[in-house]
Amino acid sequence: MFTIKILYLIHQFYPETYTGTENFLLNLSRQVKTDGHDVKVITHSFQPDSYFEHTYENILYKEFLYKDIPIIAYKHLNDPGPQTLYQSLEDSELTRFADMIFQKEQPDIVHVAHPIRMGEFINVSIKRGIPYFITLTDYFMMCPKGILMTSAGSPCSGAKQGDACRTLCPEINNEFVKYRYNQSKNILLSAKKVIAPSFFLARMFQKEFPEIDINVIHYGINKENFIQKKAFYTKNQKLTFCYAGSHYYHKGLHVLIKAFLNSKVKKAKLKIYGSGNDESYNHQIRESASKNGNIEFCGVYDELDIGKIFGEVDVLIVPSIWHENCPFVVYEALACGLPVIASDVGGITEIIDHGRNGFIFPRSHSEKLTKILSKIIKEPELLNGIKENINKEKVRTVTEEAHEYLVFYHSVYE
Repeated sequence: MFTIKILYLIHQFYPETYTGTENFLLNLSRQVKTDGHDVKVITHSFQPDSYFEHTYENILYKEFLYKDIPIIAYKHLNDPGPQTLYQSLEDSELTRFADMIFQKEQPDIVHVAHPIRMGEFINVSIKRGIPYFITLTDYFMMCPKGILMTSAGSPCSGAKQGDACRTLCPEINNEFVKYRYNQSKNILLSAKKVIAPSFFLARMFQKEFPEIDINVIHYGINKENFIQKKAFYTKNQKLTFCYAGSHYYHKGLHVLIKAFLNSKVKKAKLKIYGSGNDESYNHQIRESASKNGNIEFCGVYDELDIGKIFGEVDVLIVPSIWHENCPFVVYEALACGLPVIASDVGGITEIIDHGRNGFIFPRSHSEKLTKILSKIIKEPELLNGIKENINKEKVRTVTEEAHEYLVFYHSVYE
C-alpha cells in the first residue's frame, strides 16, 4: 500500500457546535489517517482576528491539531460580504492564498466535504490538475441557500437551471443564480467522483444535472462513542424525548415544540440540544417552549457527548421540514438502540421504517406528531419491540465507509 496525501475541504469546523457534516469529516479523516494515509483539513473560521497566527496578503490563518487531525483555518482580513461567504463559488481574494496552500501541501487528492466558502480551493484544484472528489451533504451546488427552501418557507422541488429561483426566490439576483448554476455544473462535471450519502439526494441532483453520475456511500458510525441503552419499558413509565441538532426554521423545531404544547403530550419531558444564530427564530421557539415547563434547552454538545446524551433519553425526534439528506444524528441514535420519530422528508425514510425501528409523520404536521407521541406516552411498552428490532440491525461503521472512499481514491492511480 502506498500513502496518499488528501486535503479535505469543509465550510466550517467547530466540533463544539457539532454538525453532521463536521462529524462525517472527522470520522472519515481519522479512519483514513489510521489506514496510513496523510490527511489535512482546510476550513473557514469565524473566530476573532486575535485567534489567528499568520497573515498571507489579505487572509488570516492558523494551523493546529484537533485530536491528531491537522487543520488549516482561514479568515478574510476584511469581511467580503454575505454573497461571497454564503452563496458564491468563487472568491478572487482567496485565489493566491489557496494556490500557496496547495503549493506548500502538494496534495495527491482533494476531497470536498462541503463547498461553502471552499469554491476557490476547488477552482485552484482544477487549474493545478489535482483530482478531487465531492460529497454532497445538502443542495448548495444547485441552490444558493443550500437548503432548497423557497422564500415563502416551503420546500422547493428543484432549481430548474435557475428558472425556478426567479419566481420562488426573487430576492436573489437571477443573473447571479444562472452564472452560479453553470459554475456548479462545471465543478461537478470536473470532479473525479461525486458522492451522496442517500439515494434521495443523488436522485435530486441527477434530476437537476442529468449528465453527472452520482455514487452513493452511506455514512458510517464510530462505534466507540456509542453504548447501547438497555431499557425495558412498562406501562405508565415516564418518558424523555430528545431533539439534537441546529436550531433553524428548516429543521422544524417549532413543529416539535407545538406538538409538546398539546395537553396530551405536556406531561412528557423534552430535552433540546444544539444551537442556531437566527435570533428571531431562537426567540420564537423559546417563547413557545416557555409554555411547557417540561421542555428544557440543554445547549450545544461535543461529538463525544452524544452517547451519554442518548443514554439519558428514550426517543429521538427529527422534525425537519426541508428535503433532508439523511441526518447523521439518526444513524447515531440507532447505533445507541434509540427509537426515532422523524418527518417523512428526504433520505430519512431510507433509514427509518415506520413501526419497525421508529415512526414517521408527515412534514410540518404537528398534530400527526402529537398523535404518535400520545400513543407512545400512553403505551411506552411499544418501544420494547422497536428497540428489539434496532438491536438486530447491523450498524454500518466508519471503517466500512472509509474503505469505499479509499477504493475511489485509489482509482485515481488505475
